[in-house]
Amino acid sequence: MALPALLILALVIGYPMVAAVIVSLSHYSLLSPVHTFAGGANYSQLVHDPVFWQSLKNTAVYTGVSVVAGLVLGLLLALALERAAGPWRAIRALLLTPWAVPVIVVAFLFQFMFTTPGGIINAALLKAGLIHSALPWLTSPALAMVTVIIANVWTQLPFFLLVFTAALGGVPDEVIEAARVDRAGTWSMVFGIKLPYLRSAAVVGALLMIIQNFNNFPLIWAMTQGGPAYATSTLVIYVYQLAFTSFKLGYASAIGVVWLVLLLVIASLFIRVMRSDRA
Repeated sequence: MALPALLILALVIGYPMVAAVIVSLSHYSLLSPVHTFAGGANYSQLVHDPVFWQSLKNTAVYTGVSVVAGLVLGLLLALALERAAGPWRAIRALLLTPWAVPVIVVAFLFQFMFTTPGGIINAALLKAGLIHSALPWLTSPALAMVTVIIANVWTQLPFFLLVFTAALGGVPDEVIEAARVDRAGTWSMVFGIKLPYLRSAAVVGALLMIIQNFNNFPLIWAMTQGGPAYATSTLVIYVYQLAFTSFKLGYASAIGVVWLVLLLVIASLFIRVMRSDRA
C-alpha cells in the first residue's frame, strides 16, 4: 500500500536530490553549453567563499532568533488565553489572522512600515521621543536583519499559538485537579505540570519552523533582496542569486547539497529528542 507513495516521492524528491549532487560535481553554467566534471572543486570553492559563510551565519541568526522568539511569544499567549471565554475568544481568533496573510503581502506591509523616511515605525518612535532621527531600517546592515526577523516572527507567531493551544487542551484534567488540591501555585502549575506536557509540541513546532525558515525566500527577497551588502543574505537567497543571476548552477548545487545535509542533521537531532521523550 505504501509503494505508490514511495514511487511518487522517489520521482519528485529523490531524483532532483540525486541530480543536484551530480550537478554539484561539475562546472555547470547556463551560459556555456559545455559541462565538465569538476570533482570537489565547487565544494573547495565554498570553503573559501566569504559570502557563503556570511549567508550561513545569517541563516543561523535568522532561523534561531525567529524560532525562539516565536516559540516563547506563542507559549506566553497560549498560557494567557488558555481560559479565555465568551467574547475574549475573539482575541485568540484575531491573533491567528497573520497566519492567513500571504507572505509576499506581509513583506510589502513591513517594508512600507519600516521605510525611511515616511514609515510608521520611525514616525511612532520619533513622536515617542525614543529616537532623534529616522533610522535606516532596511538600508543599514545592522538593522536590516532585525527588520526581517520582526516581520518573520509576526508571520509564524500564530502557528506556535495554535500548536500550544492544542497541546494545552491535551493536559489531563485529573492532573490539574490534583495539583489544585495540593494547592500548587500558578508558577508551579506552569513549570511543574503544563510545560512538561508541552515539550513534544514545542519540539515538533520548532522543527517545522526551522525547516520553513531555512527555506524562507519570498519574505527576505521582497524586503531586502539579501542586502544591504549581504547583511540579510541567507543560503536560499545566495543559491537563488548564483543559479538565476550568475547562472552558476554547479556551484549553487554544491551549496544546496550542504544546505540539505544541515537540514538532515537538524531533523535527526529533533527526532532523537522526540524518541527520548516518548521513552
